[in-house]
Amino acid sequence: MKTKLSILLFFAACSLMAFSQNYDNSDSDKFYLKFGPKFGLNLNADLNNMPNMNQLAAQGNYQLGGFLQMGRKLYLQPEFHYAVQKSQGDNEEVITDEFYKIPVHIGLKFFDIGLLSLHISGGAMYTHNTKENFSFSVDKLEYQLGAGVDIFDFITTDIRYTLRKGRTLAEQISDFQENGGIINLTVGLKL
Repeated sequence: MKTKLSILLFFAACSLMAFSQNYDNSDSDKFYLKFGPKFGLNLNADLNNMPNMNQLAAQGNYQLGGFLQMGRKLYLQPEFHYAVQKSQGDNEEVITDEFYKIPVHIGLKFFDIGLLSLHISGGAMYTHNTKENFSFSVDKLEYQLGAGVDIFDFITTDIRYTLRKGRTLAEQISDFQENGGIINLTVGLKL
């Protein structure tokens, strides 16, 4: 628990330092702030059992919500999503769970040619099941790593991998092909 809190405080301190350096008082380069809608799919990353397009449509694991991006090159991006996840129960019945997901990422735009730019990001995501009473718990925190492309600084796309709890990064990398994890694909509009 102390490690998770330390990581969270580290990300918060880094973002504060980045924004203080990123802010310029000149009129030509104001503080960069974008927001907009975001929607996407949650996929199982088991490479031996990847779903085809018909199975993707039947699963219906989707999310929709919004984001706020603060900063141009080094940025903080909090988001809020409503997510639906369907799974099969013991008797082949479909179980539908609904969640509120709140990811907070720190990202770095490292390639920008105007038409498109590339970025990487990472951070924590809080997940709350809508059927439960709200109570904050560190056990509901997950961590994500991702990369993406921005087109015309208007359309943003991301692919993110949710890290498995209780496993080291080395174990997750070596075990990725057999057990996979959750991959999140999203598209958003920067307004």
